[in-house]
Amino acid sequence: MTATLQEGVFKSGFLTIDIVGVASTDDAGQGSIPNPFGEDVNILRAYIVPSVESTGSADLSIGVTTAAAAATDILNASDMNGVTIGKPINCFANDPGAKTVMAPAIWEADKYLTFTASATMVGFVGTMYLEIIRG
Repeated sequence: MTATLQEGVFKSGFLTIDIVGVASTDDAGQGSIPNPFGEDVNILRAYIVPSVESTGSADLSIGVTTAAAAATDILNASDMNGVTIGKPINCFANDPGAKTVMAPAIWEADKYLTFTASATMVGFVGTMYLEIIRG
């Protein structure tokens, strides 16, 4: 897995996730993170701050689903090769018509946050921030 939740980080209602791209195009091939709260939570905002762009021409999708599936409720096929370093990518604002769920997304207690790429994301490095409200 290359998308990893930073341990002990939950400041001002934000979870922080480090993303380091790999070559996998499998569903959830870039990462799969279980809900760490054990209860349903609402994801109000999500954005990614890239620090290195992907060397491959990959579109990244992120969503809430089962451990090894692809979903697009948070980010739908956003190009990680042409990103501006340091400029936040507003996940919910990208292609809202194609999302399966609009903000807020519900991260059910038994579901995973999955990261799926359309092509290799080797070279990509970024940090994702999720604004969470717990029930």
